[in-house]
Amino acid sequence: MDKHTPDTDDILRIWSQNKRESAWAMAIIINTEGHSYRKTGAFALVNEKGEQLGMLSGGCLEADINLMARKCLSLDKIMTKEYDGRDEGDSAYQLGCGGVVWIRFIPLSHSENELGLPDLYKTLKRRQHGHYGIVFDESSGVTKIAAAGVNLANTNVSMPIKPKIHLLVVGGGKDAIPVCEFAKILSWQVTVWDPRSGYANNADFSMIDSILRTDATSLASVGAEQSFDFAILMSHNVEIDAKALQQLALLSLQHISLLGPKTRFQDVVASAGLDTAKLNVELSGPAGLAIGGDLPSSIALSIITQFHSIAYSVNALIVSDGIRHNLA
Repeated sequence: MDKHTPDTDDILRIWSQNKRESAWAMAIIINTEGHSYRKTGAFALVNEKGEQLGMLSGGCLEADINLMARKCLSLDKIMTKEYDGRDEGDSAYQLGCGGVVWIRFIPLSHSENELGLPDLYKTLKRRQHGHYGIVFDESSGVTKIAAAGVNLANTNVSMPIKPKIHLLVVGGGKDAIPVCEFAKILSWQVTVWDPRSGYANNADFSMIDSILRTDATSLASVGAEQSFDFAILMSHNVEIDAKALQQLALLSLQHISLLGPKTRFQDVVASAGLDTAKLNVELSGPAGLAIGGDLPSSIALSIITQFHSIAYSVNALIVSDGIRHNLA
């Protein structure tokens, strides 16, 4: 199984590949009070071997969550446990955030269609947004799963479902490697496009999902099919970046950022023949947030931080004249 901490898409992918080899239980947060590391609806999957997919705390609860999940499998019983971190003198659960978390442990065998997880995975593979919800029927004093699925109304527990962030990196030079590495640490989907044969070699970019060497004119159709969310133009070639920008401007990306100084930004936009005031996508240049550092790793971190702040609606940038600029 994968060694990194997976997101929902990864959790379901790995579970789908291994679910026939062992019994599995869901550990899902059904309520919180005060501060908590994860919120209501977040879930992890644990099998009878103790293999766990996903985290519900910063690490402080994971050993007990794993134990409880295996216990519910052993007893074939739905169970609920409260983790109270308000008493800092109690060493039982050092939550660190001072809140209360209630987690329910459910053997997947207790539900039809495995709590709707196969349908949820299909939704994510189609790169669709939605909500995952579970209804608990406790009228008889025994907790049962009444219904589960995507876009489920009147749920006791629900969470928004979003597909992986998909980043397109234009240019396969050495400085693109840390950009891809940071994105993959965050479990993003990463595609590198570079038509030049001497760039984007498989050895340097083995961590990413795909490498494209097509003509620039295919970027719009590929992007529409694969749903790019962000693009960083860093080929160090004005013509290549301009051709890519022409095609990407036809898509509904959240943001496109260009590496290099403002003069190069203007050169690329002019070469692409675009009017930034009429674009449906926001552009920025120089790429990244102003966090300091001039090494490729620092610049890569600033680029990924910029995209991350936009993806999660953090007001780290300002917009002026239709162009998104860094806060200085």
